[in-house]
Amino acid sequence: MKRVFLAVTILLLIIILCVVSVSTVSLYRHDFTSRIQKLEESIYSQNFEELAQHAASVSRAWEHAEHVLIRFVRHIELDEITAAMTRLEKLAKYGDLAEFSAELNRIKTLLNHIYDSEFPHLRNLL
Repeated sequence: MKRVFLAVTILLLIIILCVVSVSTVSLYRHDFTSRIQKLEESIYSQNFEELAQHAASVSRAWEHAEHVLIRFVRHIELDEITAAMTRLEKLAKYGDLAEFSAELNRIKTLLNHIYDSEFPHLRNLL
């Protein structure tokens, strides 16, 4: 009976950790998708210096999020997002809006890919 109880306890612990990891990834995906949409909306309404400051604040927030997500997600994808985030400030500062917009779209795509790969779909489990 002790073995059954231990097995059930371990299974529940694994399920709880999986739910926590998926919900954390979902929370950060939603948060940064909304931040990126705000950056997209402000591309043509702000001057380059204000856009660079806004991009820098999003990049600093991502650094904090990366330290949390690194426990759940593959490092390669997080490194790609981090590299794109660090380029945003310089692209905005020097007025390269086409590349800035492309990086924003790339970050959104990577965030959605991370969420889709972490969510327990049947295609991810096989």
